[in-house]
Amino acid sequence: QIEVIEGTATLTSPTTVTVEPGGQTITAKNIILATGARNRTFPGMETDGERVLGYREAIVLEESPKRFAIIGTGAIGMEFAYVHHAYGAQVTLIEMLPRILPLEDEEVSQELEKTYRKTGIDVRTSTQVQRIERTDDGVRVHALNKATGEEVSFDADKALVAVGVQPNSENLGLEAVGVSKGRGGFVEIDDFMRTSVPNIYAIGDLTGKLNLAHVASAMGIVAAEHIAAHPTVGITPDDYLFMPRCTYCQPQVASMGLTEAQAKERGYEINVGRFPFLANGKALGLNERTGWVKVIGDARYGEILGVHMVGAEVTELLPEFVLARNNELTAAEIARSVHAHPTLSEAMMEAAHAVEGAAIHI
Repeated sequence: QIEVIEGTATLTSPTTVTVEPGGQTITAKNIILATGARNRTFPGMETDGERVLGYREAIVLEESPKRFAIIGTGAIGMEFAYVHHAYGAQVTLIEMLPRILPLEDEEVSQELEKTYRKTGIDVRTSTQVQRIERTDDGVRVHALNKATGEEVSFDADKALVAVGVQPNSENLGLEAVGVSKGRGGFVEIDDFMRTSVPNIYAIGDLTGKLNLAHVASAMGIVAAEHIAAHPTVGITPDDYLFMPRCTYCQPQVASMGLTEAQAKERGYEINVGRFPFLANGKALGLNERTGWVKVIGDARYGEILGVHMVGAEVTELLPEFVLARNNELTAAEIARSVHAHPTLSEAMMEAAHAVEGAAIHI
């Protein structure tokens, strides 16, 4: 049985929480912090919930604006761009860095930019937003083209600011009880989710490890098992790198591990295997020919260093690679694991074969 108490909670000691209104005090041997995060804003780009939106306001819009400016091209920006373009909005995507989805493998960025431009989405990279002006009929986004130095502006009915998140770590009483916060105000934890106060745990976006719902769930399991003295396995910093990352635009993006550039920066000698869905029978039958599977393998040991996929429902394919990585399987072992025909998963097998230079159907 779980008791739910509504209110605003503050730590008053390592073992007590006070809830307002009412001043109710709750005592516990262990406490888990899971207050999440909220939309990050910058001066000149403050949200108002009406014309300038954060992701929470954007997700409950009752109708799509005719003109929609989206600032930031991480997962949130890319997903909203796809959805509102599909509803008929004229979408402008604005990214400060030289490519969209800047944390993904560069080939992923190139594929998505090509696809988005082809569908009619206006993609503006190397464009830094300076401020958002409210106009009579909407907003005007003022920006600087970093490549040319030219000042540019974009008119829209609404704007979405999707430039990251900041933790809900204020006004919790963390400082008073000795819970340490790191860069950006994120709560620092160890592999078992313990904060600097051993009986206080923190999970999810509040920690800034990897801001995804399934990661928060995994962290919660570790914390609960550790509190219960149940056998558990901690999550190391490298473990977060190899957790599944998904972007639910169309085509979908799914990845885990190192990008090709990161693998080279770390000094790995790599072999890269690619297989396009254009050569996959199931994808052809579904008329979903866009995209590919890319596997980055360690040339010396065959270890899987990274996987990057673009295409229809590729987020469903990712768990096999995560399981393989967690159990130290090689690309060769995946290649020699029989995959049913016709399935999209055959592209995974073929890409693994390609790591060895032995793809069969291309």
